[in-house]
Amino acid sequence: MHRNHAPSTRQALATAVAVSALLLTACGGGGDATSTGASGGTTATATAQLSGVAATGAAIAGATVRAVNAAGVAATATTGSDGRYTLSISEGAPYVLTVTDGAGAVWYSYAPAAGTAHITPLTTLALLDANGNRPLADLVAGWASTRLTDAAVLQGAQRVNANLRSQYAAAGADASALNVFTSSFSANHTGLDAVLDGMRVAISCSATSCSESINTPAGQTLVHWSATASTTGISLSWTASTTGSTTGSTSGTVNVSLGACSASAAAGTYSVVVQTSVSGLGGVAIPEVCIDGLPAKPASQAEFCGDAVLQQQLPPGMSILSCSYADPVGTISARVTSPVVLDYSVKYSFVRR
Repeated sequence: MHRNHAPSTRQALATAVAVSALLLTACGGGGDATSTGASGGTTATATAQLSGVAATGAAIAGATVRAVNAAGVAATATTGSDGRYTLSISEGAPYVLTVTDGAGAVWYSYAPAAGTAHITPLTTLALLDANGNRPLADLVAGWASTRLTDAAVLQGAQRVNANLRSQYAAAGADASALNVFTSSFSANHTGLDAVLDGMRVAISCSATSCSESINTPAGQTLVHWSATASTTGISLSWTASTTGSTTGSTSGTVNVSLGACSASAAAGTYSVVVQTSVSGLGGVAIPEVCIDGLPAKPASQAEFCGDAVLQQQLPPGMSILSCSYADPVGTISARVTSPVVLDYSVKYSFVRR
């Protein structure tokens, strides 16, 4: 859906709320988003696609990548000879991923939404930092009840870059902006892969805590990990980095789509990823929505939650129960009363492109 006039952030939010509500009512009313099984129950058919590269420098080929969604539902895929994988999983962000290499080491990754999720020692170090150096195997096992936040994982990625600034510089990688989970990456011995080629990461865990060692291929200490390394000058986002010219418009046009945000959104604009969770709908997953082309993110909770425009564009039978905003994430709790009564929460994550 496209709009030809320049929208305000609140108008874009209204569009997102309305799209979420319409998807919800379609699910609750027996529309195309669900199907009825032999037992008469409702079964979700919405899926999310995750893809990326699994590598330790060398590609992790022919290995099983396992992803788990927020409801604890798992899906698997097998990596190719270049370490690349693509898998489909029941919709329900965030996702945690694992892969085991040929030496038996397990590596971990994270995805806040459908899209790119590389799996490497660097993503593992970022998750370990975000998890307070507690065992990641336990985190995965309990993912349905205890999850990391997008912000905590992004902070872990910043910590990785801070600890490895000189290694990044030597490989021609930009520590100030490279997100190890989503940035362009191939197992081809250049850029980020060159950083991995020059290091060997080992993680040792007790029942309650873990420690990491980062050595050279010859076994000498490469980096002494610092959990307090300064991240000054490092600014990361959950948008995969792109190269070359951008083709997005800076006119403020709102482009609404399902799934991952467009890679061609104009630099300097904002995208908002909209993730919906539902109470009392038997686990039905609501497709993720992305809106590109926002001129700015909300400056405050008052701006995010100002409801004059929202109320004008809400479909019949829908009302907003509560609203909060902690930059760059806002949350709206709402209720649909027609054709069924459903309470749900919508999370809005704003990303600068």
